[in-house]
Amino acid sequence: MISTGKKRILVADGDILNLATLIGTLKDNYHIVVAKDAPETFKQLKKNHVDMILLETRLAGTDGFELCRQLKADLQTKSIPVIFITAQSSVADEEKGFEAGAVDYIAKPFNAPTVTARIKHQLKHSEAILELQRLHQLALDANPNTGLPGNNSIRENIQKVIDDQEPVCIIYADLDHFKAYNDNYGFAQGDHVIVFTANVIKVALQLHNCHGSFLGHIGGDDFVFIVPVEKYAAVAEEIINRIDGGMEEFYNAEDFARGYVVAINREGEEKHHPVVSLSMGGINLQQRKVKAAFEVIDICTEMKTTAKKEAGSNILICQRK
Repeated sequence: MISTGKKRILVADGDILNLATLIGTLKDNYHIVVAKDAPETFKQLKKNHVDMILLETRLAGTDGFELCRQLKADLQTKSIPVIFITAQSSVADEEKGFEAGAVDYIAKPFNAPTVTARIKHQLKHSEAILELQRLHQLALDANPNTGLPGNNSIRENIQKVIDDQEPVCIIYADLDHFKAYNDNYGFAQGDHVIVFTANVIKVALQLHNCHGSFLGHIGGDDFVFIVPVEKYAAVAEEIINRIDGGMEEFYNAEDFARGYVVAINREGEEKHHPVVSLSMGGINLQQRKVKAAFEVIDICTEMKTTAKKEAGSNILICQRK
């Protein structure tokens, strides 16, 4: 899920010689796309993911300063760093460029090492800002009990693997008999069980080298994780073994030895509630094609509900195509 390819830079300049010089300077380290004016710049931005824009201030039709202001006013392009490369080198022009939203201003004639160094610096700076924004958003969305990403992040990650057609399984995990556990042992102890479950899933993903996998906490005792298709069975088995093997520490010796908790319902009847287990329902995106995150959640919920009909911890993956 993490891109490791070359960064893409858009060079917007109507001067053919300038374009040739910049392409020659940057082509070994970056993917270069070009535009000669504002309309072509917007066309390229719609067609390509761009990491930086090198912008001449003198463009046909709309000047570069106005184009930069338009880019910074658009939610789709406002975060793309813009560097002006221009023959207009007065202090007033530089000030005008920064006011328009540019991150740097390089005057012509320029030398290749200077341009390369400034681009590299600004790309690193941009990445750092985006990472801080991502972490801030995750903090806002995170579940307060487990610290795991919440519903917004879950939907976004599910939609991303759908759009990218990644060969993954998406699995919805839910604790069984958890309400009865809370009623008997209290919510504080129930929170310990939830944190334990989150850690079990996290460890299972790590042990099976599921790099780039995602784990989110819907809320309560419900979790969603995304795992490579070829590893889901081993990860699920690891989770089941650790859940079933570790649940003893959350019960008193008497309840765990007999395998259930005794509770009295509203009618005054004695009910036996089994020890907490984990049911998982999932979808294999390599086998079942869907278009939207809500379809995935519906299918996983159906599979999880069916899995709950079996005693103990288990997993059920949708087999329909």
